[in-house]
Amino acid sequence: MSNEHPERSQINHTFAGGASNQGRLAPGDGSVDVWVITNIPTPYRIPFFNELNRQLSAQGLKLKVIFGAQGYKRRQWAIDMGNCEFAYTVLDSSSFRLAGNESVSFTYPGLSWLIAREAPRVIVTNAFSIATMKLWVRHFLHPTPYIIWSGDIHPRGGENLLRRLQRKLLVRGATRHVAYGTQAKNSLVRLGADPGKVHIAINTVDTRFYRQEVERIRATAGRENHATLLCVGDLIPRKRVDLLLLALKELTVTHPEAHLDIVGDGPERARLEALARKLDISQSVQFLGFRQKSEVAAYYAKANCFLFPTAFDIWGLVLVEAMAAGVPCISSLNAGATSDLIQEGKTGFSIDFTQTEAVAERLRWILDHPDEARKIGKTGQDFIEAKVNLTVSARGMVEAITSCIGVPSGVPPVSP
Repeated sequence: MSNEHPERSQINHTFAGGASNQGRLAPGDGSVDVWVITNIPTPYRIPFFNELNRQLSAQGLKLKVIFGAQGYKRRQWAIDMGNCEFAYTVLDSSSFRLAGNESVSFTYPGLSWLIAREAPRVIVTNAFSIATMKLWVRHFLHPTPYIIWSGDIHPRGGENLLRRLQRKLLVRGATRHVAYGTQAKNSLVRLGADPGKVHIAINTVDTRFYRQEVERIRATAGRENHATLLCVGDLIPRKRVDLLLLALKELTVTHPEAHLDIVGDGPERARLEALARKLDISQSVQFLGFRQKSEVAAYYAKANCFLFPTAFDIWGLVLVEAMAAGVPCISSLNAGATSDLIQEGKTGFSIDFTQTEAVAERLRWILDHPDEARKIGKTGQDFIEAKVNLTVSARGMVEAITSCIGVPSGVPPVSP
């Protein structure tokens, strides 16, 4: 059912990427004050949980993270669980995907039994998952306070009545809420959350890693091409990488030296490669496939512009990565992160990527004005370093947790 041990378990489990690791219990007597329930271990969440653990420990609170599963097929990350500085348990969940939905859901078996055994004082749970539904049902008999941690924003194509009713009930049962950013907070409020009880833990990554690694690479290698464009993400229809190829076709009319690196893999790859051939721009595009976190930094280091053309993303951590790396960014209006991170012409640019001629024109400006573009990249980088780092993000969640259980957080309010 689960995997844990005070030091190192005798039972090994293979995590996403093939690493064999074990769970940990909280130090001391094994009691836990705060649970965070999430889906799988990821390279961007582990540093966040480490920082959250440090801040909660400073408040005398013990953290444990409950992962629903070790991983699932689509995710190819190599995860070293030895980097976890927090207690954790991995449940043996089944996973499934509803028809017409890209998101994977997990079953969280034995969750109620584990709660009864460990009796956490408060539980942070991932959005409107099966885990949250189990907590909502449980709270009628055993009212453990729970906090909904959500990045959900306005759904594409509306939302059916039954799903909206379910989310309203879950929101009503929660004691507090934590949102990825402004749009996610507004979405929770529309579902009935008290605005004064919605905290923002700005969604982020280990921004220091991307800044330092990119600076190190640039100092030693420089940049080979001064017209390198970059896109990072899954090659699925929603990401609209096809729009980048159309914009690149327009761009190469005036800038034949322009080159697009596409980091990522997925079911759309063959179709996108065929489209590049049809547009006669194969020589200007490189499909690089999936890359691990440690490898992606090298592509940020040589990029002159990062593009995020998504048709819908509740946030967009790749945008955070690129800005942390100091790359000038053009981000879709359909990404939840854009409204919080992009100050037009100052920290980056936002655009409707279906307007391919406008995208090409913006790219021409960036390539023709390298000094101004670098300044925008640096301003964006400084903004991320100051406002969208792990310390700020974890502080927002600590505020929600300590408010929920009546412990002063000792930290000033956080705004994204």
